[in-house]
Amino acid sequence: MSQAFTGGTVYTYLGAQRRWQRCDALVVDAGRVVALDANAIGAGVERIDLDGATVLPAFADCHVHLNDTGLKSGDRDFSDVHDVATFEKRVAALPRTRFVIAGNYDDSGWTDGGHASAAILDAAHGDRVALLVRVDGHSALLSRGALAYLDLDPALPGIERDAAGAPTGRLFLEANWRAQVAIMAALPAAEKRAADARAAAAALAQGAWHLHVQLVGFGDAAAYAAEIAALPDAGPAKWYPKICERDPRIAYDLGLRFVGGDVFLDGSIGSRTAAVSEPYCGSGETGVLMHSDADVEAYFAVAEELGMSAGVHAIGDRAIEQCIATWERVLGGKPSPTGRHFIEHFEIARADHIERCARLGIYLSMQPQFDAAWGGPDGMYERRLGVGRARTMNRLRTALDAGAVLVGGADSPVCRLSPLAGMQAALDHFTPAERLSADQALTMYTYDAARFGHAEARTGTLTPGHAADFVILDGDPLARGSFAGLHVRETWSDGERVFRR
Repeated sequence: MSQAFTGGTVYTYLGAQRRWQRCDALVVDAGRVVALDANAIGAGVERIDLDGATVLPAFADCHVHLNDTGLKSGDRDFSDVHDVATFEKRVAALPRTRFVIAGNYDDSGWTDGGHASAAILDAAHGDRVALLVRVDGHSALLSRGALAYLDLDPALPGIERDAAGAPTGRLFLEANWRAQVAIMAALPAAEKRAADARAAAAALAQGAWHLHVQLVGFGDAAAYAAEIAALPDAGPAKWYPKICERDPRIAYDLGLRFVGGDVFLDGSIGSRTAAVSEPYCGSGETGVLMHSDADVEAYFAVAEELGMSAGVHAIGDRAIEQCIATWERVLGGKPSPTGRHFIEHFEIARADHIERCARLGIYLSMQPQFDAAWGGPDGMYERRLGVGRARTMNRLRTALDAGAVLVGGADSPVCRLSPLAGMQAALDHFTPAERLSADQALTMYTYDAARFGHAEARTGTLTPGHAADFVILDGDPLARGSFAGLHVRETWSDGERVFRR
């Protein structure tokens, strides 16, 4: 049955003109948008009164760790812990199962000046396989039971040791990733699928229906195919699986248009492993480049040869430079004719990095909530990098003005899987010159996100003939110039309601 949504405000995006247009109705039939004009409503069409609400294209989140989001939710989400005493209580309260997993703690600014330690984990769960992952994912705490279970090669980079040479239980770099992948792989399948379902339901409630899911560490094509097949069937969801391997053929053989995402060129600022030119404050550390120039060039060259979009994780300026310089060699200084190559995070970028990305057509997949979480006076950015560098982080408006394409995500569970929160963070950037307008932020999470996923011909804007993928909000963010305080009333996919508040 055809349906007409009236009595509110409907917005569509005019891609050629790069602007949002207000309409007075949305007419849907057979899962597709038919019209945006109340005069086009014919007889026999079911009318749905919006009661003053606003209809927008369904939102995207261009960087999601689905399984991690579900596993580190509820009592296992330590993002609200701000001191050692609370950390100890929360660790002790975790279920005493064989595998104990929690995460999202950020001890870089705890109110008591303390820090998380594996000794606290051992006191409550020493004999169990216990894993606590820092908010950025780039370091973790493991119990002595977990270390024994994993039996890591002592020569692996990233095993922190005490003065006597014994492992402290804190892991970074390759040791950290191997530990996380091995423990996650050992979890019962039912537990992992339940976590996926929790995360997908949370996304629906936020209007996030186009999810770019990062898949890391599964190995071969068969294992990745099985993981993709296991994604929750919720609507069906609009999944964009990102196989995070330096072998583009794995994704190509599975019929995907993109590869990478969390192919790590460096680490994180919080864990002091992002590759930076100037040392972190209070230390001589400058982070680590995880791959050679030759390895990165081989990865990019194969992706370009196959016509695929390839991406990497690059946070520090040295990692960003390695990425861009390699693309310049592979592409001969010109945009790819087929690929929509991308950089995830792009936090510590120089002005010339932005200009070169715009010239090469490299998409910038950024997380505005990073600035909300770690920017501003005495934020983690200032403590790690100093005031000067902190004020040049996450340069959203500079990149947009240079002609680069920005798309938005949360890197959930690092930040909340909420496009509304991400868009508001883009408006509230701690550096005023980097703030976006409401329409610019909305474009990051809708139309340009669809382009990023090679999907703009079928979704991402409410255009006749496109899929009826939309959200209904309880207010108009473009008229208000703000997303603050707004809520998703309903989420629709292919003309079917998949969430109602």
